[in-house]
Amino acid sequence: MKKEVMKNNENNLFFNLKDVTKKTFDDRWVKFAFGPQGKIKTKNLNLGVVNFDPGKEVLNHRHDTDEALFVLSGNGKVKVGTDIHDIKRNDFVFIPGQTDHSVMTEKNKIKILFIFGGPILIDK
Repeated sequence: MKKEVMKNNENNLFFNLKDVTKKTFDDRWVKFAFGPQGKIKTKNLNLGVVNFDPGKEVLNHRHDTDEALFVLSGNGKVKVGTDIHDIKRNDFVFIPGQTDHSVMTEKNKIKILFIFGGPILIDK
């Protein structure tokens, strides 16, 4: 695995968030650090940062693999299944694979670290 990562990324195993390309969607921006879309191409680890501006709601969606969130800054709400929870800085959220979920902001933006434990492609 180490050879594969080094080969794909020119031995650049250390980097800063500012070095990661920002991908902008209608409701958020995302910086993919690791994964098929990441600065470092990995197959079974997907990690990045997502930022939602105030007054946004991500469409309800699901992934095949488990997802974990860690709130870096801000606050909002997360809907997991049919339950809605307030989230704020330093909160963790676990979303089992195949579970509908969405993130909502009101007056504040929210920045979240996301991790997927398997292959995933985010294109919407």
